[in-house]
Amino acid sequence: MAEKMKISKMEKQNSLEDNLRRAIDSSSIVTVMNTNGIVTHVNQKFCEISGFAENEIIGTNLLMLRSGVHPIEYYDELWATISKGEIWTGEICNQRKNGELFWNKATIIPIKNQDGEIIEYIAIRFDITNQKEKENKMEETLMKLQKSNQIIEEQSKKLVKQEKLVTIGELAARLSHDIRNPLSIIRVSLENLKIIYGKNELETKHFDRVERAIDRISHQIDDVLGFIRKEPMRFEKTLISEIIADSLDSINLPDRIYFEISKNDFEIYCDKKRLSVAITNLILNAIQGIEGKGTIEIILEDKGENIVIKIKDSGKGIPSDIIEEIFEPLFTTKQQGTGLGLASVKSIINGHGGKIFVTSPPTVFTIIIPKKGIDNNLDDPHF
Repeated sequence: MAEKMKISKMEKQNSLEDNLRRAIDSSSIVTVMNTNGIVTHVNQKFCEISGFAENEIIGTNLLMLRSGVHPIEYYDELWATISKGEIWTGEICNQRKNGELFWNKATIIPIKNQDGEIIEYIAIRFDITNQKEKENKMEETLMKLQKSNQIIEEQSKKLVKQEKLVTIGELAARLSHDIRNPLSIIRVSLENLKIIYGKNELETKHFDRVERAIDRISHQIDDVLGFIRKEPMRFEKTLISEIIADSLDSINLPDRIYFEISKNDFEIYCDKKRLSVAITNLILNAIQGIEGKGTIEIILEDKGENIVIKIKDSGKGIPSDIIEEIFEPLFTTKQQGTGLGLASVKSIINGHGGKIFVTSPPTVFTIIIPKKGIDNNLDDPHF
């Protein structure tokens, strides 16, 4: 009786195992490998999805299925896991016999004997190719949407910037005349007050503060008008030293900032007034960058057909996260700036067929400009 019950229990166990095997075979892609990775069994679904016949797979190590999508380290990690007797689960991209790719969700289970030794590996896989294709399409769509949003944001920023520039231009045109006339009166009155009362150091300091404020207002007006008005260049022969001298003469230079200027001189064909405005802007930018005591170097170099002008200051430098934006119109980090000074400088230099670059720290603005007028063959920022 006990023997019959034992046989019945074994029959039920075998029947359950057969049913499980049939269920797995009908729903999954099954591969059995020995401990060396050689295939000993594949089911019909494996042959259907891979395109290989059973006799083409049995006795191989499945290397022909590798798609090249995964690095060798991916497979090394897989084998390291199952060799330790642990179950590995993950996604694998394989290659069919005809070269097409297909994706599997795989679980590889180490099978052990009664002594706990691994005797084979069973891989149970599910085809997720359609799912991966949908995911890839969703990713592509998302990337396209992100790109479209980026373009829309950039265009919106450009439109806003253009609208701001138009508004600034209109306001500048209306206010320029009304502001300049009172400024001229204030400046003349200040000179008279300096003659009458500027006898001691304290009074002189107060007068200098007023004069710097007048200069700042005038300069900001010039910034706006210089950028908004696209006037044609008026080229003439001049010496670069005259341009530097004109720029320095137009600025109220602080006492605690020292200038080192190259002695060499060159003749250049340019719009003297506009180029002087550009140099003035760069010098003022250097003065503001120093914030106290320091040195500004103006370096002049002859590079054959071109002249190189470098303006270097001893300030703390320009932060790396904004250095690419400083020539953009309306970009400024200064409370008293218009955001048009360096944009105007770039516009003037481009109008001469030149280039302008900046490196920091230390902050060095480098202008490369042709001696004989416009020359667009200036592409090397490390000239």
